[in-house]
Amino acid sequence: MKKSLILANLAALAILLALGCAKAPQEDITAAQGEIDRARQAEAETWAPTEFQAAQDSMNAAQAEITAQNEKWMKNYDKARELLSKAKEDAAKAAEAAVANKEQGKKDADAAISGAQTAIDSAEASLKVAPVTKDSRADLALMKSDLQGAKGSLDEAHQAFETGDYKKALAVASSVKDKATSISDQIEAARKKKMPVRK
Repeated sequence: MKKSLILANLAALAILLALGCAKAPQEDITAAQGEIDRARQAEAETWAPTEFQAAQDSMNAAQAEITAQNEKWMKNYDKARELLSKAKEDAAKAAEAAVANKEQGKKDADAAISGAQTAIDSAEASLKVAPVTKDSRADLALMKSDLQGAKGSLDEAHQAFETGDYKKALAVASSVKDKATSISDQIEAARKKKMPVRK
């Protein structure tokens, strides 16, 4: 009886010592951090910010859990391992989303630049046939100046596109298109106003 009790106590002590000597899951930490680094290289912070933040949050929670367990005599890193696994999974999703979103961003920016160029061409054509009167001369000069500025901005959009800054390229090109379209609309309104009324 005493022998079995001693053995049971020794077994319990061995378990306690094993738990007390449990080590932080370094391999899991390295794997999760590696996946986060890969997501960062895929520009996930820019192109998949929500997914990347989720990975960072899981990693931070895992590190906080590891720190908390390190301070305990009875250590248990199961929860930390779960969080690290989630961080790794979230980071992989972020990297995948970043690649897809960046490709879509490139297509959107390219289309916006083409649309802006078409709008500029249309505005230039409208200016050439715009009715020039004493009252409209100053307005037309201002429109020509605005259109020249829009052309400069479109060059900026092209440069942003070439450097891979598709978000900036899209924003600038969209602004240029709006400006050029506004000029065409104003000229068309003035042209209709000047047309004689048919009786």
